[in-house]
Amino acid sequence: MKCRLLLAFLTLSGCGVLAPFAGPPPGQLVPVTELQPLAAPPSGAALWAEIGPDAGRARLVRQEQERRIWRLDTGFVFVTEGARVIATAGLETTLLATHFLGEDPLRGTQALGPAPLLLARGFDTASANGKPEDMRFGQLVQCRLEPPEDALDGLLERAEICEGAAYFTNRFWFRASDGALVRSEQWIGRRVPPLRLEVAVMAP
Repeated sequence: MKCRLLLAFLTLSGCGVLAPFAGPPPGQLVPVTELQPLAAPPSGAALWAEIGPDAGRARLVRQEQERRIWRLDTGFVFVTEGARVIATAGLETTLLATHFLGEDPLRGTQALGPAPLLLARGFDTASANGKPEDMRFGQLVQCRLEPPEDALDGLLERAEICEGAAYFTNRFWFRASDGALVRSEQWIGRRVPPLRLEVAVMAP
C-alpha cells in the first residue's frame, strides 16, 4: 500500500507474517547496531523506517523536547515521544493520539529491570477520509512488557503484548552492552502494517 499525505526478524502480527527487518541500504545510513558500543545513540542519529512495502530515511520535521515529528519521502508522517510512536498520518488508519495511564516504562528515568512490566494505554483513531463516524476515542488496552530475550547482533528483545480494544504485539530491541533502545516494531492502527524503526547515523 502506497502512503499518501500527512501526519529483525520473522514475527507474527495482526497483519500476518512479516519479512525480516531490511534495514538501510549501504552508503545511506549506518545502523547504530553496527557501531562500537556507545553510552547512548548519538545526538545526530536518524531513523530508518519501514512500513509495508515502503521504506526510507525518516526526516525530522520538528522537535519539541521529547516529541519529534518525522516524515518519509512517501508522505507518511509519524510522531514519537522517546521510543514511542504516538501519532501517525498518511495511511488508511490515522493514529490521532496515544496516552498512558501511569508512567510508560520506556520513558522512565530508571533502567528497565528483567521482570515483566504492566501498563495501560489509550488511543484515538480515525480513517483517512476524516468522517466523524469513523473516529474512535478513548480505546483502552492493557499491556505486558515481557522479560528480555537474547536476539542476534548483541541485542536483547522485549515483546509488549497488548489486549483490549485491539490485540497486538510491539517489539523493542535493546543493545545488550548498554541498554540503549535501537530498534522497534510498533502497532499504529487497524488495517495497516506495523511501523518498524531503527536508529542510525548518516554514512560517512
